[in-house]
Amino acid sequence: MVTGVIALLMILFGAKCKYVLFAIQGFLLGVTAGLTASWFLHLEGWVMIGVSAGAGLVFAAFEAVFRKFGAFVFSLIAVFVSVAALGGGEGYLVLGIAGGVALIFAILAAVFGDPLIIPVMGISGGVLGGIVAYHYLPYESRIVFYAVSAVLAVVGICIQYAMKSSKIARLERKEGKRDSGKRNRWKSEIEMARNVLDSDEQEES
Repeated sequence: MVTGVIALLMILFGAKCKYVLFAIQGFLLGVTAGLTASWFLHLEGWVMIGVSAGAGLVFAAFEAVFRKFGAFVFSLIAVFVSVAALGGGEGYLVLGIAGGVALIFAILAAVFGDPLIIPVMGISGGVLGGIVAYHYLPYESRIVFYAVSAVLAVVGICIQYAMKSSKIARLERKEGKRDSGKRNRWKSEIEMARNVLDSDEQEES
């Protein structure tokens, strides 16, 4: 259920709430790292919980605050898991391809931001939704998994690009109104200056 909600969030609003998703991923990575370190260091009880929670909070803060870093790490992991899942998740060739594709997407997402984060969110959310459908439908089929993943990814990418375009259009309209107001003020100031000069000339004559 939680996986389905996260998939839906990534598909529909991934770019809009990306920093929340970055923080969630960072927290999960930190907790995993904390648990691994606790296991190696033979930590138990509240100490293990404290180390894991602290590592989770630190990782979450890093991904949410340092946005390019968050975009890189999120895209790297999300695309790697998605490509590996589409490829069956077995064999060094599949994992190598997944790693290469993930690294390219991660670098581009960190450099260009939303234009690349949107497809990352759409594809990752679509694959996650396909995994949920694969396990919860009455019959299991790889074809259903691929079909659902593809449809969700395309729909999610289109919706998010449309939302981004409407936001840009709104900002441009606001900027246009602001520029128009400035031009009107300049015109009125110029007109006032002309009136003052005309009145001075009339007084001198």
